[in-house]
Amino acid sequence: MDVLPVRSGDQAALSPFVAMSAQHADFEINASERAALVAFLMRKSGSAILAEDIAQDAFIRLVEFQRREKVRNARGLLFKIAVNLLINHQRRERRMVAGLVEDYADERPSQERAALDNDRMRQFRKALETLPPLRREVLIRRRLENQSYQEIGKALNLSSAAVEKHVVRALASLRAYQDKFMIEGERPW
Repeated sequence: MDVLPVRSGDQAALSPFVAMSAQHADFEINASERAALVAFLMRKSGSAILAEDIAQDAFIRLVEFQRREKVRNARGLLFKIAVNLLINHQRRERRMVAGLVEDYADERPSQERAALDNDRMRQFRKALETLPPLRREVLIRRRLENQSYQEIGKALNLSSAAVEKHVVRALASLRAYQDKFMIEGERPW
């Protein structure tokens, strides 16, 4: 077992819990090992406070583990525990940030986008009104209700070819309407 020696003056640098636990556990640690771990965690995390917290938790977990199991390399295990704690902490942070972003992401369109969409819808309705009634109904059934040519033909007593011609002519009429009134966007709507 790799024993980290405790010198009498080093006990003050350790937290009371770790120092007390170290006395009862089957290992010893010193302040220089603690400082090395904190410095290692600071390089990994960029935060002195986080490094201190994780080092403290790592020592506690090492003490608890050594009460149950024999450890050959206590220093190596201590650093491994600390790295795992840091990774877990960083994962929690990312999930929390992602959750905050999702919470604040507003799926609704902006007022400007809503106004533009309303204007385009109004123009589309006006363009639809210019179509002959049969052509308008064919187009609505095909494009808005997603019916097949056969379904439309059967409902309106038309052949599939006639339905297709009505759709093509309706789209051409809508395209011409957009060009005439210089309406921007997808052609035709």
